Amino acid sequence: MTHPTWELPVSDNGSALVLTPCPGTKGVDLVTSLEQLKAQGVTTIVTALSFDELKEKGVETLGEQTEHLGMRWIQLVIEDDCAPDADFLEQWKQVSASLTSEVNQGDKIAMHCMGGSGRTGLLAAHLLLDLGWDLDVIKQQVQALRPGAFTKPVQIEYIYAVAGK
Repeated sequence: MTHPTWELPVSDNGSALVLTPCPGTKGVDLVTSLEQLKAQGVTTIVTALSFDELKEKGVETLGEQTEHLGMRWIQLVIEDDCAPDADFLEQWKQVSASLTSEVNQGDKIAMHCMGGSGRTGLLAAHLLLDLGWDLDVIKQQVQALRPGAFTKPVQIEYIYAVAGK
């Protein structure tokens, strides 16, 4: 059994966003899930879940295990079914340039929430907007892989505001 992933190519240099449910929660243990992501070429994992959510699913060592395997781990908490808050935006500003740089170098970045749709779609949209993608293209591309993305009105309003539409 393998941990489910959906890969969105970002450019011709091999870079991609790997959209995925929380590693260690879909019938594949945490370390095996992370090893699969690393084997897929992932260099950074961005987590939208809180420590409480990670603990509730028994994967509270996600960050440590990710770094132990030589990948970078970034936690940017977004409350489920909500728009990101001011803390998220402040943290995003701190990591955006390095994530953009990684993608421009041809790296793959995994992004996840619990199921890999709603909050994951927001993370992907943020990075793709920073890379100069059009929001309509982002929505179409992400929803083609994860139909549950961009379905909550509060999240749709939020990402349109971020995009300046």
